[in-house]
Amino acid sequence: MQQVVFEVSGDPVPKARARTVRKGGRTWSFTPKRVAAWEKTVKEEAAKHFEKPMEGPVMVSLIFHMKRPSSRRKEVYVSTTPDLDNLEKAVLDALNGVAYEDDRFVVAKNAQKRYILNERPRVSVRVTSLNRQAPIEGFIGKKDT
Repeated sequence: MQQVVFEVSGDPVPKARARTVRKGGRTWSFTPKRVAAWEKTVKEEAAKHFEKPMEGPVMVSLIFHMKRPSSRRKEVYVSTTPDLDNLEKAVLDALNGVAYEDDRFVVAKNAQKRYILNERPRVSVRVTSLNRQAPIEGFIGKKDT
């Protein structure tokens, strides 16, 4: 089983909706600069760990290490914004073409966001190839003969 593990330093940035602008009868959309910068940082770090994108289905595990606000002294897990799914989306989109061809190949994922105290903010990433999976018959519906 092929697996790649790495970390991206910096404050994790959630994927925001693309902004749409109308001017002079023209309409266009763009990704906010802060999101684009974070995705570029993730992509550049990932490129250091992948010679080429993994082929076939993959599993992605993410741990977002977030700065702890002074109002949250005891909690470990972050139950406030940003939403976990938006944090995931920014990283998954950034890994397109580097860790895997497209995020449609991500068939399993797990993620968490945690507060940190005396550490640097970052995201820990693990991408695991699922190409060498056991046949499903071994898990369900198999009858003894």
